[in-house]
Amino acid sequence: MNLRQLRTLCELVDRGLRVTDAAHATYRSQSSVTRQIQLLEKELGFELFARRSNKLLHITPQGERIVEIARRMVHDADNMLHVGKNATDDEEGAFTVATTNFHARYALPRVIRYFVQRYPRVRLSLRQNVPAQCHELVASGKADLAICAADEVPDDIVQIPCYCLHRSVMTPVKHPLLKVKPLTLEAIARYPLITFDEAFSGSRVVNKAFSDKGLRPSIVLSAVDADVSKIYVGMGLGIAIFASIAFDPKQDRNLRHIDARHLFKPSHLSMILRRGSHLRNFMFDFMRMFAPKVDRAYIEEALFTKNPQPLALTDLTEL
Repeated sequence: MNLRQLRTLCELVDRGLRVTDAAHATYRSQSSVTRQIQLLEKELGFELFARRSNKLLHITPQGERIVEIARRMVHDADNMLHVGKNATDDEEGAFTVATTNFHARYALPRVIRYFVQRYPRVRLSLRQNVPAQCHELVASGKADLAICAADEVPDDIVQIPCYCLHRSVMTPVKHPLLKVKPLTLEAIARYPLITFDEAFSGSRVVNKAFSDKGLRPSIVLSAVDADVSKIYVGMGLGIAIFASIAFDPKQDRNLRHIDARHLFKPSHLSMILRRGSHLRNFMFDFMRMFAPKVDRAYIEEALFTKNPQPLALTDLTEL
């Protein structure tokens, strides 16, 4: 067996056993993908997939175990390449960051601008998705780093909290809530609400705050993009509750915001990494630009130590 066969196997599983998609992702023909799997099965002495008329139906129990091992072997091979590339040229390569639309828009532009200027020969890619799929991209090796507000993460990835995200209520200009002192959940619940999709941890935090008080606000719209939601707030369709960084006084002149940190539990914006990864030097530099308080020594400890000393969440900087 060889790494090409193992990479093909992992890609085929990640693509839902669709040979066409796996071929496209690996820049090979469908017949080449099929041949690589057949050679691997022949060497192993058993079938990795149940088939019907050459159609892959599902992975076999033995195949699931082989995929686990194959992922580790491919991951270790990639780590070896990273070590070698750091030794020869640590300012050129590919770097994929998974994040949400929200953080791509509000948390990362400054960092990305500095990084691209510092490393012009690094091919930086942003993969925008919901947090759970950002985790999957890191766990499968499709992304080197994820930046999102996460609740719980799988055992095979590491979560490093970096910033504390407080919330504000966004309203149109001259909205009645602007005169409510102090702001209460009961007052907010009187008005139509625009929320984030439930796939985002922020939505769950907001919903829990209302449910704990026995309140059921009228939700008129849920979305995955804060900029889209702000358009509808400006139109008077409803009010919205976002992380405070979403309010830009220069661009959001038709909106107002009210600090609501006393009403909603803060979220922790984290860096998500695959456990045991050997990262390129420019990747560490990106993380240093994003979160200066989290040094390389702590990141490496988190990657290679089962129970690293946790960061004090109370000391996190507000973003």
